[in-house]
Amino acid sequence: MESEKKARKLMIIGIVGCLLYVLGDFLYAATGKGQTTETIGMFTKVAYLDMATWRMWVSIFCGFAGTVLYYMGFHQMYGLLKLHVTAPKKQIWVRLFHVAYILGTVAWAWVHAMFMTDALIFKYVYQAYGEMQTAADIANRVLYANAPGMLVAYILCDLGLTVTMITMVWKRIIPLRSTGARIAATLCNPIMLAGVVGNLAALLPWPINQLDHGTESFGHALVLLLGLVLLQNMVKKEEIPNEAQYQGI
Repeated sequence: MESEKKARKLMIIGIVGCLLYVLGDFLYAATGKGQTTETIGMFTKVAYLDMATWRMWVSIFCGFAGTVLYYMGFHQMYGLLKLHVTAPKKQIWVRLFHVAYILGTVAWAWVHAMFMTDALIFKYVYQAYGEMQTAADIANRVLYANAPGMLVAYILCDLGLTVTMITMVWKRIIPLRSTGARIAATLCNPIMLAGVVGNLAALLPWPINQLDHGTESFGHALVLLLGLVLLQNMVKKEEIPNEAQYQGI
């Protein structure tokens, strides 16, 4: 069915967007063996001074391009959920999913760019004046000015999406065959994957500890993987409309 192929294609495009986030995270945060992980302030890393500028440029592009593809995939999954969930009491979770990914689309390109801007300001001010603490103070002031909005974005996007997905898994809105599958699917969201897998990876030696940097973004990709599971179940139950009806999703 053409509509099924279209839905699958769009969600795979969204997964590609999330993988661009992962690449951007690595370019922004990964450090070499023995390189310091010290920070000045909350987020400004001393290692930024040794990072090639092209890494930051490419990371910003990955955040921008990834956000466009992210929206395509998550908007498609939202369309499937609207078709699949008919019980009024469960539709609130579909609406919360909608809020989370719309805010994510708006916020993540900006949030990612702000972290990169912090790194670039720190790097360029240090190169110009040779004062590490002064450079860090200036970079941190810019980042802290944006911090309230970034915190709200994190709560509404990552936390909101995580709570919504865990609830939909255990309310069986996302159709999984067993309790074991539902336990595994509980990790398929940004906060749980970063909190469990990411923190465990961070305890391991280099370079395995660098995997921590991409787990939050990879959690978004796993949400869309659950969307593919939902699609497959809907195809089996013939819940996917024909192409003419599908245009309204």
